[in-house]
Amino acid sequence: MSVRAFIAKQLLSLSLSQVRSAADSTTQAVMWHNQLHRLGLSLPLVVVHDLGLLLATSASHLRFGQETPPSPAFREVAEKYRSLLQTLAAIEPIEQIAALRPNDKLIAVLLYKLLGSLAPLLPSFDATSAELPSEGFDATPLLLSPLDRNRETQRQVAFLRELLNSSVALTIRAELLDAQAVRLLSLHDGSTGLLSQASDNRIDLLELLAMFEADDLRDTVRFSLDLLPSVLEAQHVSGAQSYPTGGYAGLLNRGSLDALLPSELASDDELFYARFAQSELLYLGRERQVEAPHPLSYILVDCSPSMRGLRQVFARGLALSLCQRMIHAHVPVQLRFFDGRLHDAVRADLSPQRILPYLLGFRSTRGRNYGRVFRDLRREVQALCKSNKTRVTIYLITHAECHIPLETVAALRQLAVCNAIFVRPSAGLQLDYLPLLHRYHVVSDEALRAESDRKKQALAIISHVADTAS
Repeated sequence: MSVRAFIAKQLLSLSLSQVRSAADSTTQAVMWHNQLHRLGLSLPLVVVHDLGLLLATSASHLRFGQETPPSPAFREVAEKYRSLLQTLAAIEPIEQIAALRPNDKLIAVLLYKLLGSLAPLLPSFDATSAELPSEGFDATPLLLSPLDRNRETQRQVAFLRELLNSSVALTIRAELLDAQAVRLLSLHDGSTGLLSQASDNRIDLLELLAMFEADDLRDTVRFSLDLLPSVLEAQHVSGAQSYPTGGYAGLLNRGSLDALLPSELASDDELFYARFAQSELLYLGRERQVEAPHPLSYILVDCSPSMRGLRQVFARGLALSLCQRMIHAHVPVQLRFFDGRLHDAVRADLSPQRILPYLLGFRSTRGRNYGRVFRDLRREVQALCKSNKTRVTIYLITHAECHIPLETVAALRQLAVCNAIFVRPSAGLQLDYLPLLHRYHVVSDEALRAESDRKKQALAIISHVADTAS
């Protein structure tokens, strides 16, 4: 099948659509389709359009039905399909998600959650896929002959009929959508979108999908939603500003033209240009203060097999809140997972929209090797602190069996401020390097089991970190 024929057939399917909105929704449907194509899922455009609108727009702003009545051969399927869409629109998670107005990538991921493993099992499913053009497709269906148009319409109606036969499974999937995770993403985007300094702050589709398939997602999301309102509350920032002062300290071979020594202008043009090319001109240099090292908060989250259940929920919710607090305090912060090795790091202050999918969707791939991990960390921190340009503060979130060689911790202490949070120690805390840490917190099993105590403990840690960072 040619790409043009595929596009024509996809756009032809919109004649079966049973949902309309006030705005032009075809362009949106094409964007959702192209995102699903990148996830490896091909769906009829009519299904992408209709289900996508249910997730993107409140039901009160939608109209159900077709402008032109369907042909008698397809009327029964059209009526049942419209009834299914109305049923889905009334499901509580879909109502809550639509009220949050998620972005296009998130809608594509939610559509994948609904149909990613269901649609390929339908007999009429066609795996052929290609990206659709974003504009100029109004007359594309006319490229098909009447016979091809009729044959393709029958195939799409067959797909809808098979989807109706699986309506129970589709309804259950809709009821299991995590609206709270969408709410957390919306809250997170609203709080960090304006703070991004990166030229590329895009969320990867696979990271977003992995987030919705993560273990303990609902518990971690609920815990994060408990913490974030307190973390993101308004902070008063002093309006005082500082300006460089001081007189001239000497003569330099570099500088701006307005600081050029006046006597240099007495030279003839050829000599002036020659001395300028060879950096021999003299400039007035002002007194300068020695710049303090730039701060960097380095959050390390243990994701080894021991960090499961309540430990994982607390560690990831706390790490997210710490990142948000640092960003709002304008402190550079780097986030990283480790198990048997150090995994890729994310600069949370430069790419704030990536934090949440990264934190909630990351899965451990190895066992644990703390000796190797912290030897690698020591080398990295040593490179960061080279020439006294960066002042690193480490926040380690782990458990009571995180055994790090004593000499490695001693070397790290010489390079950075080392703090640790030990989550749910099962048999006390007996680690020989504890005296070398600048500060550590212990989160007991009793504090984790009660939601109010868990929140109180986390906020106490965040408050202390914020006071230290300031």
